[in-house]
Amino acid sequence: MFGDLNPVKYGFNNRVKNVKSSMFGTLYETTMDAAITTKYGRGPEYRPSSFPTCPILHLLRFADGANKGYFANTMTTSGGYFTSVGTAAHENIQYYIGQTGKIWGDWKCKNPTCQRRHDAQDLFGEDGKCWRKGKLTRKNTVNNKCPTCEHPMEYVEKEIRYKGLKGHIDAIVKLDGGGWWVADYKTCTKNKIAKKGKDALPFKAHLKQIPSYCYVLEKKYGMKIKGFSLLYLSRDNPFHFFEYSEPWTERWRVKVKKVISDEKRKYRSGVQSFYERDVKHAIANKPCSCLAQYESEINFYEECPLLGICFKPNLDKKLRAMLKETPYTDAARDNIIARLPMEVQPNANPDKPVSSKKAKVRL
Repeated sequence: MFGDLNPVKYGFNNRVKNVKSSMFGTLYETTMDAAITTKYGRGPEYRPSSFPTCPILHLLRFADGANKGYFANTMTTSGGYFTSVGTAAHENIQYYIGQTGKIWGDWKCKNPTCQRRHDAQDLFGEDGKCWRKGKLTRKNTVNNKCPTCEHPMEYVEKEIRYKGLKGHIDAIVKLDGGGWWVADYKTCTKNKIAKKGKDALPFKAHLKQIPSYCYVLEKKYGMKIKGFSLLYLSRDNPFHFFEYSEPWTERWRVKVKKVISDEKRKYRSGVQSFYERDVKHAIANKPCSCLAQYESEINFYEECPLLGICFKPNLDKKLRAMLKETPYTDAARDNIIARLPMEVQPNANPDKPVSSKKAKVRL
């Protein structure tokens, strides 16, 4: 669906002039423009890592999934490159920083000669279904050593859930004087780290993501949060980094409470438009009203596929035409809706609390 939009380019192309000396160089350059589509993509979720939420993109993704019977995942070569580099950097840092005895969370043994490593692995049948979920080796602790083989273990990002919101946290640091510090790793270019002025880090979207983690950890899990950090790492030199940090204050609590509420409203408007087959809800709640706001606030790793139409007249007409090109049955629609958290389903009461009790976390 998105591949047919041919978005207008607004100067985001930062390519340099390449030097090629054989057909292999040309083959590589051609590959960088290629994309692979798979049938096991993840549908749109209400996650802090997706803030700011675009209900129009979610609407089109939901419709495409209902039409095809699966959520297609299209990854470009460059997108796959940056994603894999970022994932590798995360896993490497989380593994080694666990040696400090300061990182609190869940752990799995990774020693192939240890039985606990095998116990920690998910096992799948030939049909692709998981018939045994792996067992965490240690849980809710800063001790990352396997109790059997004493090898350092793999960090398992802590999952949080709050009124339909779901997220995974890169690092929760246990402070010596009591309390907790929340951190998130981001990979970027060394040129971005060196930027000053209006283009300087952090990205505005990230100041919606990590404070949301702080809010949920405090509100639902009863953890005394002292502050947060965004650590931007250079992809080609891990010694070159930029840290942005702030103490967790009442000002942030008030601000983030509104952010979470606003993002939930935007997400639900996309769901509502999908359910009703009416684009008006999504259009009314789109996160950017002009190109300047998009460039300033929306941190997509790849250019938004709607740039060519979103800020032009007759957006509603164009979106309705796109929906007609991806028809879906009520049964397919309802199947997707049923998989969403109750709090973000159509006509759900956004103000109704999930539970009055705080979740129990053994600290």
